[in-house]
Amino acid sequence: MRYAKERPATYLMTALLATLLSLGGMAAAQAAEFSYNGDTGPAYWWELDGEWAACAGDSVDAAQSPINISKTKFDKSLKKLELVTYPTTIDIFNNGHTIEQRYEDTGSTIYFNGVSYELAQFHFHTLSEHVVDSRHALMEMHLVFSEPGGTNLVIGQLFGPARGNNQFIQKLIDAGLPQKDGDETITTDLIDVGDGLVNTNSYYTYSGSLTTPPCSEVVTWVVLKKHGVLSKEQFQAFRRILGNNFRPVQDQNGREVTATWDHKQ
Repeated sequence: MRYAKERPATYLMTALLATLLSLGGMAAAQAAEFSYNGDTGPAYWWELDGEWAACAGDSVDAAQSPINISKTKFDKSLKKLELVTYPTTIDIFNNGHTIEQRYEDTGSTIYFNGVSYELAQFHFHTLSEHVVDSRHALMEMHLVFSEPGGTNLVIGQLFGPARGNNQFIQKLIDAGLPQKDGDETITTDLIDVGDGLVNTNSYYTYSGSLTTPPCSEVVTWVVLKKHGVLSKEQFQAFRRILGNNFRPVQDQNGREVTATWDHKQ
């Protein structure tokens, strides 16, 4: 009788321990979270998850982003961006790291270097992630395009200070920027992200990575030369929510940055 009682108890304890270990492993996997400061900031991203090793950027051939854009090479083969965007309602979502506008299934595309990419979302960073001649802009918008092969093209639009409002940015603010992680807003007015871009004739381009974990080096970057305008009040509306959500610049490691015009330091 004693053995009959102890055996189920032992079995149950073993099963319970296995379950707890399994749940602990799941919790650890789910707990891999990043931020922009402290022990979960950019310097430690590579330690937080085994799949984020690329974030270390410590190899001599690492191709991480963002970078400081200074010396570039004029490439006469670069043309005006073949970009098509359509107005649509947008789901504005606060994911705890940025304010992301989901822009899927609209038919908005870009054709670049023989590859067609479809727009998936756009989001914001304050201050800018890319710097030009070692100077940050107030804010940077990233338009994230993808293609079935798994590569991405991201357009970076920088914004600088101005007295007047940016009408595109104001539409997003008027819709109600989600204040906390998990909050979302669906716009009632149609919004065309193309209205937020300034002069797609002039840009820098280089090969790089995602600027958030897992930092995969699968991105063609297109950073527009001309800054969009941004009033102090508009900047503060985003900064109050985002804080400093920019990754520091990464080593260029000999990568070439080409441009549609001559840019020399």
